[in-house]
Amino acid sequence: MLDAYLKQRQRQTSMLSANSETMRLIESVGSRTRSYLLHEGRIATQNMMLQFQDVSQLKLQYLTSIMSVEGPLDVLFAFSFDETLARKIMLEYTAELSVEPADIESYTEETVADLINIVLGNALGDFNLSGEAIKVSPPIVISGAKNIHKSRPAQFLTAELKTDHGELQIHCIGPRELFDPELNFIGSK
Repeated sequence: MLDAYLKQRQRQTSMLSANSETMRLIESVGSRTRSYLLHEGRIATQNMMLQFQDVSQLKLQYLTSIMSVEGPLDVLFAFSFDETLARKIMLEYTAELSVEPADIESYTEETVADLINIVLGNALGDFNLSGEAIKVSPPIVISGAKNIHKSRPAQFLTAELKTDHGELQIHCIGPRELFDPELNFIGSK
């Protein structure tokens, strides 16, 4: 009985530590995103709200770029853009290129994939997680609004950025193994 109690207590302590680290990481990712939008896209953010959401689902927007992070924290990051902001970022990102109207969608998807890759890579580089190796996946992009459903063990942490050109939600979703690469809940294997 005491053994079971001690194991449960150890798991709870470990989860609290991971939550604390995850919160620090999402704050870092949010700050890096604000800086990137301002310096690379000339898009100022009005504010950043951080929330630990105890909800049964998250609503994704027009385009969502996703990367998994493996290591001390096994989580998924999803940057979910409304259409107006995604297009504005793409226009700023490709200002010196000639983009054909038929290519706008693919350039927009490539832009949001590049943004998560750069921002998350830089934030993780600044974020020391006990000196352990961190592995990240290449970004994937899913299009169209979608709801992510979760069960009890899953947790969602969100940073929401508002700009004059639209909104961006940065979701940290974990544990990573509960979801497939397109954020469908699959449960534990």
